[in-house]
Amino acid sequence: MHASTNDDFISCWNEILVPKWNRFRHLLSGNGAIHSTIAYKDFGFRPGDKVLDIGCGYGETCLEIGDMVTASGEVLGIDCTDAFLDIANAERDLAGMDHVRFEVADAQRCDLPGGYYDAAFARFGVMFFQSAVMAMRNAHRALKPGGKLCLIVWRTIGDNPCWGAAKAIALKHLPPPGDAARSCGPGPFSWADEETDRAMLKSAGFTNIELFKRIDADVRVGTSVDEAVDYQILVGPSGEIIREAGDEGQRKLPLIRKEMADYMRRHVRADGTVWLPSSTWAIMARK
Repeated sequence: MHASTNDDFISCWNEILVPKWNRFRHLLSGNGAIHSTIAYKDFGFRPGDKVLDIGCGYGETCLEIGDMVTASGEVLGIDCTDAFLDIANAERDLAGMDHVRFEVADAQRCDLPGGYYDAAFARFGVMFFQSAVMAMRNAHRALKPGGKLCLIVWRTIGDNPCWGAAKAIALKHLPPPGDAARSCGPGPFSWADEETDRAMLKSAGFTNIELFKRIDADVRVGTSVDEAVDYQILVGPSGEIIREAGDEGQRKLPLIRKEMADYMRRHVRADGTVWLPSSTWAIMARK
């Protein structure tokens, strides 16, 4: 079995995923915003709060939280991907939000100030760590007494047709990736199980879990049927199946694309965009 480290996962993000993420940012970030806009109401960030944003990506959530905490607070966004933070810094500068800053860092191992933050937040930022418990333990140490950890994570792939439907189509024609497949981390559904999540949070020191809320919402998976298919093949779990199948994956790709397109056409709205159901957990725990 191939034993991946967090350095392997970070390399995968920087070398494989960045171009794909940039191409589909309008979908990835827009869909994340659908869920975080709902969750913010429960997380309750306040003016003056100091907030750590883990796995902040392009930094949109940092700017949104920066608005909530106002210039009297501060936000630090950390991410392992240099290219994302180049964009985050440029957009922060355009927004003129001097109380928001970014650092390239691995949340499992970076040196954070102890007892400093009022809140630690992650929207889809904790599912890919080699050890999520280690990252959450680091966040726990960085929080003030009574500080809160606020997470948004995907529920099961079965609860998320926005990803699962295309994966099921790919698996009709190709085998699942083997243990040696190159990976960008445990995967988007590694926090899907509530019982497992509670155990990980407890291991990280978070024994006071105040919120475990399911959020269901349709998300946009393409501005057209063609884009929806490209999105699934290049970014979604189906893409890994096709990539790892090598020549057979390329041979079956036209058939897989056709079946995906047939499925997506059943979910086209009047403006030509494609929307599918999605489901997340909003979790809040206190130190």
